Amino acid sequence: MEVGDILTLTPEPTNKFDPNAIRIEYNTESWRALYGAPVFLGYVPKKFSSEVSALLSIGAPIYCVVEQINIGAKSYELIKVVVQTPDEELRDSEILPDELENDNYEGESL
Repeated sequence: MEVGDILTLTPEPTNKFDPNAIRIEYNTESWRALYGAPVFLGYVPKKFSSEVSALLSIGAPIYCVVEQINIGAKSYELIKVVVQTPDEELRDSEILPDELENDNYEGESL
């Protein structure tokens, strides 16, 4: 696993603790070729699960990306991920401050 890898988000509606639970899984093509099944890494935190679940249920494109790997950390702190939509990625990486100040800019408001 590397920073930048895309992880799989899988709803788990039968979860007894949270009906909006979303599993985070490592499921790259090379991993599947070797082992045949994804690796369960954990869950989207409950405080975000209902929003992520709702977006997944309507088919919204959502990405879970490995942002940081913390070797030697506690098991629940080993991997830091970011869950985002393509729009958030665009706002974070491609809109320059000059464009935001331009009255003719027709992108999404921030």
